[in-house]
Amino acid sequence: MNFRAISFVLGLLVLSTLVSATQDKTEAFVCPILNGNAGAHNPNAFPIYDGDYSLTPSGTVHIIYVPIHATNMNGLGQLYGPHASPGDPEYTAICAINDY
Repeated sequence: MNFRAISFVLGLLVLSTLVSATQDKTEAFVCPILNGNAGAHNPNAFPIYDGDYSLTPSGTVHIIYVPIHATNMNGLGQLYGPHASPGDPEYTAICAINDY
């Protein structure tokens, strides 16, 4: 994953924290989704669902707390099930823990 993508995701996390300080939060983790070829050619990626791949930074999951609407498909996206992919309107690289 390139530096700009990581910076973008971290920026979104900081912004969502500042904007939604009083909103209910859900446990989540960063879960970038890579489409077919991008994931298949990344040695750190693992298959998840329907030909997509993901990767876990440093092989670990770090819990973060974000508003549910900041997660993939507003909390409905599942890493190992139906989820929004890059380019879809409800895509984010953050998955709610209850959908893991």
